[in-house]
Amino acid sequence: MIGSLVGKIVGVLRQQGARGFARRMLSSIRRLPRSEFDRKRGAETGDIVPLWRLRIASPNARFGVRYQAVDEQDVVAAVASLNENLGRFTFIDLGCGKGRGLLVAVELGFGRVLGVEFAPQLAETARANLQKTGAANALVIAVDAAEYVFPAGNLVVFLYNPFGAEVMGPVIANLRRSDSRSLYVIYVRPVHAALFDEADFLEPLGSPAGHPNIRIWRRRAGW
Repeated sequence: MIGSLVGKIVGVLRQQGARGFARRMLSSIRRLPRSEFDRKRGAETGDIVPLWRLRIASPNARFGVRYQAVDEQDVVAAVASLNENLGRFTFIDLGCGKGRGLLVAVELGFGRVLGVEFAPQLAETARANLQKTGAANALVIAVDAAEYVFPAGNLVVFLYNPFGAEVMGPVIANLRRSDSRSLYVIYVRPVHAALFDEADFLEPLGSPAGHPNIRIWRRRAGW
């Protein structure tokens, strides 16, 4: 049996080379069992998707982070800590991927839900997932987050470690220029939290209880 396995590995290496072999192994490893979240909703938000498997026209693709679905409880805990009337807010998920965060936001009662995603394949999957659940107040926009112009009104901007500092900088600049009456930023796995800490128009609110992997900011009074 071991000899047969070795033979298969050697065959793949000869046909596809080391890079092809690595991609094949990674692809098989990433096929995760369907989650309870997806089974309940008839959705497909699982698996880990490296960006090299996707067709992305944006020059910022090299700064993006692989797709991986956010934990539902992280979204729920972060939003609950805001203590706001969610019906008055628009939830915007930057780098929404397949849309799990959007589905949770719809269920939490946000007045409007927007997904921003630069990978067309992921954006299409997110749209299909929203359609399956009958979310009438949700929309997915296929655009680079660095170029996204934020709408006016009350906003909750959500990020699940979607991209590097090279994109986060323009995003923060666009947020600063936005005409939002009330603005919150929720950042899960906040690799570049320092960029938000340095933003003069934002004040830090810390982390929700029991969720040190989440950081939250809001627009300072007067901005």
